[in-house]
Amino acid sequence: MRLIFLALVLLVSLTSGAFAQNKPLTVFGAADLRYALDAVVIAFNKEHPNTKIETIYGSSGKAYAQIRNGAPYDLYFSANIAYPESLIKDGFGIGEAKLYAIGRIVLWQRKGGKIDLFKGISVLNDPAVKKVAIANPEHAPYGVAAMQTLKTHGMWDGIQPKLVMGENISQAAHFAASGAADVGIIAYSLALAPEMKQIGEPFVMIDYKDHKPLRQGYMITKTGANHPLAKTFAEFIEGKTGKEILKQYGFEVPTE
Repeated sequence: MRLIFLALVLLVSLTSGAFAQNKPLTVFGAADLRYALDAVVIAFNKEHPNTKIETIYGSSGKAYAQIRNGAPYDLYFSANIAYPESLIKDGFGIGEAKLYAIGRIVLWQRKGGKIDLFKGISVLNDPAVKKVAIANPEHAPYGVAAMQTLKTHGMWDGIQPKLVMGENISQAAHFAASGAADVGIIAYSLALAPEMKQIGEPFVMIDYKDHKPLRQGYMITKTGANHPLAKTFAEFIEGKTGKEILKQYGFEVPTE
């Protein structure tokens, strides 16, 4: 009977290990990572064939709340390192929150737009600008950066009637790209995406001094602690290939 019991324990252990190996790695990425992280996954799969990775994109703040309520993400890439730091502190992850990139924001409009973006942020006061797209500052770090920029220039209160807020920076970019807004304050990484470059005018960088740094961080969640690929993927994005891809999409990456 003891031998039978030990055999059953071994079988369950092997089965659990195989299940963990075959279970897709679920990665949440802030909306500004949509194109960059997709490229990282493709590169990762080339080095690690037969692995399955599911990516989910949205606002960092909403994902933060979801993880606190049991969302089964294995890794959480936030546009604000403060979110994963808070989750780690409260026991929702393992190890430490790590900085993976610093983001930037830009002024962007569709081709054929009548606004001279090279006049800078003050151009948003032009009567020809009816709608300005930004991410919602309540839960999107890129929205906070847009708000801080407008406040730096004394424009926040006056620009309120023009604002069209997206749930995340990707939706804000969509508003600008679709014509629902005349101009968008969007992520540099999204402005560099091929389809955005194809339909947009030359965009203009917003001075990084106009807002607090967009320090972006990630963590392995408690769920991810049990997935054999979580640490491997984290090491990959911190490695040479991962960093090069992030740089291609306009992110500043931490050095050794």
